[in-house]
Amino acid sequence: MAFMKVRSFLVLAMGIVLCLPAMSKAAPPPYTSPEMAKKLGQFRKEAGGAFIVPQAFGAHPGATFVLMHAKDLGLSDKQIKKIRMIRREMVNRSLKQIARIDKLRSRYLDLMKSPNPPLHKARKVYMKLTRLMAIATFDHLTGHVKVGKVLTKEQWSKMKNQH
Repeated sequence: MAFMKVRSFLVLAMGIVLCLPAMSKAAPPPYTSPEMAKKLGQFRKEAGGAFIVPQAFGAHPGATFVLMHAKDLGLSDKQIKKIRMIRREMVNRSLKQIARIDKLRSRYLDLMKSPNPPLHKARKVYMKLTRLMAIATFDHLTGHVKVGKVLTKEQWSKMKNQH
């Protein structure tokens, strides 16, 4: 009987230890409300298919990266508030654009399913789709640049060393 108690305790302890890394990963980034963390998760899942040139973002780290390093960069409360506002606007706008992109993409794919698709109509839908993807990409990149403008020159150079 004592063996069962020890075994049960060990199983429980191992379960807790194994869950700790997952629990720490699930925590939202600093300065992020639970609602915004949910939107960020949705955005990260869907953004890859909506942006045309995501490698352009490499030179301009996003708001979440900057907020994660807020203490290292020495951001003021005013800067943090402004970056959070930029991020909120950027994510909300991007999620709306991604929804529109998904609708146009499915409309285009539906048109192209037939053996003899209406090419003129399909071209119009495709042109709208790629234009919206380009706008979404540039709008998001604009948000990254706006975040960079909130930083001082010293903070920018510190951030570049961390990125």
